[in-house]
Amino acid sequence: MIHSESYQSLKAKLSAYILQKTEAVVQAGPFAGMILPSHHTWGDGMDMSSKLLGFYEQELHGWIEEAIARGPDLILNVGCAEGYYAIGMAIRTAGSRILAFDIDEQSQTVCRQYASVNNVSDRIHVMGKLSAEELEDHLLGSTKPFLVVDCEGCELDLLRPDVAPSLLFSTLLIECHDFANALITKTLVERFSTSHRITIISEGARDPNTSPILAELGSSYRWMAVDEGRPQCMNWIHAAPIKGLMR
Repeated sequence: MIHSESYQSLKAKLSAYILQKTEAVVQAGPFAGMILPSHHTWGDGMDMSSKLLGFYEQELHGWIEEAIARGPDLILNVGCAEGYYAIGMAIRTAGSRILAFDIDEQSQTVCRQYASVNNVSDRIHVMGKLSAEELEDHLLGSTKPFLVVDCEGCELDLLRPDVAPSLLFSTLLIECHDFANALITKTLVERFSTSHRITIISEGARDPNTSPILAELGSSYRWMAVDEGRPQCMNWIHAAPIKGLMR
């Protein structure tokens, strides 16, 4: 999505306002109460307001709650950025081991800092690039792994059951970057259709009018606050292993 310089400037001022109003604490959603300071590590930080207000990737909230209720013993977050999912899941799942991966060194640094601020540093292991072979090594021994994958188009190379067969027993939540490769969603659905129950989740609407913090702002600013800066309508895949195939 292309934004004008004036839009980006307004968005930055709005983000600063929301940061002040929320005192850097996520207000709603599955990770309400998580501290999320001002540093962002991806793009131009278009999604920080949405995260703080609790609207971020609202389409996934129910699936995240379902994963938490299942009690995963391993949570593996690929493309962790500043650690929104890795840290949020660490807060919500006291017994889980958390592995966070990002190829960007700044993201790794900020993720570690945010983990410390949220008192979960001892639960999160932050690492760099991950291959399919290394993924298999990390999954071995886990009985209820949950993967949150947002790796900007690399999901096809990473999520390969022929290289990492433990994926067949893993619950997957995958952001599909079809704008990078139009075949990503189709290919992943085909790849896991015999081993998993597949749900395709499409980007949906937000209602900023439900936020008390936004109530005093004009309508254009309210909608701007929940703009996540996506280049096109996004899809996610939720893939749950078929019960008979679970180890």
